[in-house]
Amino acid sequence: MSSRTLRPLLSRLALPCSMVLLLAAGGCFNQNGGVTGYFAYVSTPMSPKTVVIYDMRSDTPFFVQDVPVGKQLNFRFLSDGGDDPIYSPGRLQWGFSEAGDSASQLENQLTCPPEQACRIQIELRDPEAPESPDSERYRIDMDEGASHLSPEGGQIPESGNQRIYE
Repeated sequence: MSSRTLRPLLSRLALPCSMVLLLAAGGCFNQNGGVTGYFAYVSTPMSPKTVVIYDMRSDTPFFVQDVPVGKQLNFRFLSDGGDDPIYSPGRLQWGFSEAGDSASQLENQLTCPPEQACRIQIELRDPEAPESPDSERYRIDMDEGASHLSPEGGQIPESGNQRIYE
């Protein structure tokens, strides 16, 4: 083939090939669930999560983890390495990391049913109020320390603001 006939063919193939590569690279890790066998669930103050994995053959949970707020639970299923070829032929590798960390080590493992017999259920716990920063912890204008807001009453604190026209 000459370069004249090869160039239009390559330009037509370049876009579809690059799209396939981008889609394949982007699907390696997903923080909202699994792609390519990896799962990640982030727990936030407004959405603290508990991850429960059930064995669908007996409808019993075999893995229950409360994900601490600000942390992420990462796990994946491996099809071999279990201790029983019928009931638990696979392994579940899992670990906690900081929220958003997609390169964490999966330092824990347990034998599990085959992935096809598992159901992942996410339960939301009650929201957790964020801790007050130290700069606001001892404020005197809060409801607890303001005497003028108490039932007994008290003098209203003078403001440093003055009216412009006085």
